[in-house]
This record gives sequence, C-alpha cells and structure tokens, in this order.
Amino acid sequence: MSLRFNRLIRPGLSDISNSVHAEITLMAKSTSDMMIFMSHKTGDQRAEVEAKYIAEKHRVQVYMAEWDDSVQGDAVELPNDIMKAIRKSDGFLVNVIAEIAVSMWIGYEIGGAHAMEKSRAKIMYSQVGRLPSVVGALETLRSRNELDAWIARYVR
Repeated sequence: MSLRFNRLIRPGLSDISNSVHAEITLMAKSTSDMMIFMSHKTGDQRAEVEAKYIAEKHRVQVYMAEWDDSVQGDAVELPNDIMKAIRKSDGFLVNVIAEIAVSMWIGYEIGGAHAMEKSRAKIMYSQVGRLPSVVGALETLRSRNELDAWIARYVR
C-alpha cells in the first residue's frame, strides 16, 4: 500500500493543525478558495516557511506535494496528481534552492503550469548558481515585498 501526502498549508491554522490536515485533498476549503502551487525540493524547510508566510499574509492556500518514502515511483498516479493540483491553482511558484537544478520534476511542473496558462514566478532570495533554463526564464522574486506584489497582481 502506498501513502500519498498532499500538504495544503491553509491560512490561519497552526503548524499542528496543518499537520493534522496533511492528507486533506485539494477540495478542502479555508477562508479563501485561492490556491498557489509551490514547486520545491522535498525537505526544503525554507519552502515551508514561505508557504506559511503566503497563507497567513495573503489568506490563500499553498499546495506542496510530498510523497512517502514507501511509494515505489508510481509512474501514472504522481504525474496526474501534480497536474490536477496545478490545474486547480491560481498561481505557480518555484522555491529555488541549488538542488532544484537536479530535480526531475521541475521542468514537468513548469511545463504544466505554462500549458495551463498559470502565472509563474520563482522565489530566489539569494544567488543559487546555474539553473535549468526553464527555471531561469521565470519572473524572479527577490524579496517578500516582490512576492507580495506578485500575489496581488497575478493571484488575487
């Protein structure tokens, strides 16, 4: 049996409440039906900090897909679930860290967001080095002020 964890950071809930809701699907509602899909490298703590900031400051949901280690790479279910989440989102962000350059998912997720005409940007508060061109081409948000303005402009 494989377990899927869809983390949905919801506005106004404590970390404990968000953990309790770790398996809630995208149908979950909060004070806002708006949602941002955040592409990130699994285990990136900064992405979780940014997701919490976005949820609390902007009162929108932030979707971050995480998979249990026991999942043996379901080649059908995972890509479909990612595309469903991107389709339901109102915006798409990539939280950039150096390891994003070796992610096998980043191009797939950005390509899906592009095909679905989602507003796309990357959060990059510090220099990271060489990035894949598909990431490099995204609008760069270098501060929380720029992140806030992007959300106000493209997600709201």
